[in-house]
Amino acid sequence: MYRMQWFTVTNPYKTISFALDAPIFKSRMRHGDFFAVGINFMNDNQSTVALTTNSYNGLISYTKFLGGKKLHYLTFGYEIGYNTKSVALNSLKFDSQYDPNTGGYSSAYGISENSGGAAARYFDMSTGVVWNFHTDRKFRSSLGLSLQHFTNPDVSIMGGTDRLLSKYAFQWNAAYKMGYNSNAVLLPDLLVAKQGGTLLINGGASIKYLLQERSHYTNFHGERSMAIGINYRYGDAAFINWRLDYEGIAFAVAYDVNISGLTPASRSVGAFEFMLQYRGMFGFDKNTKRTSERFM
Repeated sequence: MYRMQWFTVTNPYKTISFALDAPIFKSRMRHGDFFAVGINFMNDNQSTVALTTNSYNGLISYTKFLGGKKLHYLTFGYEIGYNTKSVALNSLKFDSQYDPNTGGYSSAYGISENSGGAAARYFDMSTGVVWNFHTDRKFRSSLGLSLQHFTNPDVSIMGGTDRLLSKYAFQWNAAYKMGYNSNAVLLPDLLVAKQGGTLLINGGASIKYLLQERSHYTNFHGERSMAIGINYRYGDAAFINWRLDYEGIAFAVAYDVNISGLTPASRSVGAFEFMLQYRGMFGFDKNTKRTSERFM
């Protein structure tokens, strides 16, 4: 995934991430249960001050099939990561560097801050649980709860102590097929997250049109579909997204329309985001109960 944000305000914020995961021990477990492991990497660059964060994470999860008439199953996950954060202060200009003789900036005037850079290195941990269920071929739903940064690592890059606050999140996704013979699927979603005094509420829906359904009893072919949707991030932005799935490959793009107090500076331009996904390695199609995260 790649995201570029607020390029009309300042040097853009750029974020790139990569993830890989796969099930393990499937053949040794009963009732369709399985473990999964994964890795992910994220680089976030706020280029005005060269504030850069790199995150390297390892993940493990366990999925328990609960059975029952409506096919319920739970997935428990745990993540541990190593993070680095750095900043280059020599790219900034301060009031103390104002030259009264020329009326402008002068690098000859010193500043009290370290003119080079500073860095922090820390471990971080998160955990969560997801409950998946579906009643029939028309409806599927997923409810997730997560606790991130529960170790509250020290992320200070300028000395002293700066603890990363824990983040609590709730997420709901669903898929409702508009009739047994319909090719249209409604995909509503909701995300609520709380971290310190900050509250994030993001909700919306997409409509997916099935060009070809995935084989239900064989691995002869995968899904081919196209989806378009709109979401609203409370107090910040509205965004549209478009996604194309072709067999095991998916491509998606999203665009934010900024509607917050930053609008006069941003001229309503928020962010562009792109995603490329591949599913199919490690015997993916052999486990029909697994689902993939939706692009948001």
